[in-house]
Amino acid sequence: EDKQGKMEELNLKIQERAASALQLQKEIKEAEEMVGKINQHMEEATEIRNTGKQENKLAIKDAHEAQKALANAVAVLEEFYKSSGQIPKQSFELLQRRVAARENGPIKLPETPSTWDSGYTGVADPSKQPEGIIAVLEQVSADFSRMASETEAQENSDQAAYDQDVKDCQIEKARRAKESEMKDQERKR
Repeated sequence: EDKQGKMEELNLKIQERAASALQLQKEIKEAEEMVGKINQHMEEATEIRNTGKQENKLAIKDAHEAQKALANAVAVLEEFYKSSGQIPKQSFELLQRRVAARENGPIKLPETPSTWDSGYTGVADPSKQPEGIIAVLEQVSADFSRMASETEAQENSDQAAYDQDVKDCQIEKARRAKESEMKDQERKR
């Protein structure tokens, strides 16, 4: 009887340990699957972040190039309107003309150039908002500047969110890997 009782007790312990080992194996598998999902999430997040970073970089580059082009266009238009009298010249510009005239002699133009029979009168004040072309170009340039600033701020925000997500995933991945390792050691006992 004593042997029979011990045998039953040992069989119960074996069954408990077998059930415990199966449960641990199931939990290990779940932890390993979670690590796989975390790795997949991190890969996808990295791909999305790299795409976003590239798009933001191009948008910022385009905005800066547009600002340069608009600044050049405004400079050309201002020079044209100053030469036609639509925009008054600054005092330093008049001095530069006098110096150039002293060095090279005055520029001689015919009374009426052959390409037109009256001077340029302009349709609107080129710097008067909202219809003046220079004012419009300056507003568009300001819009590009704002777009570049907003895109840079969004890029910084996106990068910070990505960095935090990766950090959280690495912590969770390490926790799950350690959990799996500890349960595997417990199962082997």
